[in-house]
Amino acid sequence: MVTTADEVTQAFLFSMAANQCATFGPGDPDATLAAIVERARAHTADGTAVALPIGDPTLDDLGVAPALLAAGLTLLRPDDPEWFPGLVVAGVGVTSSIAAVAATGNVALGAGVGLPRATSLLPPAHVCVVRASQVYATFPDAISGLLHAGPLPSALTWIGGPSRTGDLEMRTTFGVHGPKVVDIVLLQD
Repeated sequence: MVTTADEVTQAFLFSMAANQCATFGPGDPDATLAAIVERARAHTADGTAVALPIGDPTLDDLGVAPALLAAGLTLLRPDDPEWFPGLVVAGVGVTSSIAAVAATGNVALGAGVGLPRATSLLPPAHVCVVRASQVYATFPDAISGLLHAGPLPSALTWIGGPSRTGDLEMRTTFGVHGPKVVDIVLLQD
């Protein structure tokens, strides 16, 4: 049974890795920002854009947009007229979570104005920043934490790793119904 914050964090990283996610951190804001830029570069090697929401407090506080631009990457934002056609060919979507569950290895993404669900679902890779303070030991703990944190977003997307299916010849195939790769960057806050 996990009890301390460090145990919850380690259990979360273990669960996400078991769910086929690459995990990075926990790190301070500078290390977290460097990991985000490095992962975005890795997923946009062919020059595709980075899909990035608008008005995400975690990403804004870290300065993700300016850092990605300084790294020479092309950004695709929801207010861009090319958002919809560009999103289907974007190399990676970068988001942050509003909660995470250590026991099951899930992250919750909130949707709203400027924070479309498609950012994490359409590109072949997804980089998700998770604040250590928002990692809960169990799913009921996460739901309780979300309910007590204030108004819920218009939609919650729970992500437990890369998209996978076993429909074809009973073989697990990644990336059929969503991202083929999910990277979790844990921010120690």
